[in-house]
Amino acid sequence: MANHKLQRRSILDPAVADLLAGMENKQAEARLPRREREKKAKERAKIRARRDQRVTYDLPPQLKQAVFDLAESLSLPASQLVTLALHRFMEAYATGQIDISKYKKPSKSPRYDWKLEFPAEWWQK
Repeated sequence: MANHKLQRRSILDPAVADLLAGMENKQAEARLPRREREKKAKERAKIRARRDQRVTYDLPPQLKQAVFDLAESLSLPASQLVTLALHRFMEAYATGQIDISKYKKPSKSPRYDWKLEFPAEWWQK
């Protein structure tokens, strides 16, 4: 029989690992100069304040790329371009200028009664 040295591996739960990493980060931050700590605290507060403005939607890759390309060509943030587009859509929908019924199909999801199916040619260029 070959002489193998057995080695014990420590198995650390991911939640515990995250907790330990967070504690290490706090300790490292506590060692920073006061100005650096204040700067980091301001950055964290700024990130927390922006959370209420953030949303996530699933978009077709072609639409996502088209938004980024247009925003880049106009030299403005994509989020502001999408804000404008969604606002205009909501106004048009509220005034009856947009009818989504032709795109509505029954959904198999227990969460939603309907889903929207879009023409394939929208995504082909």
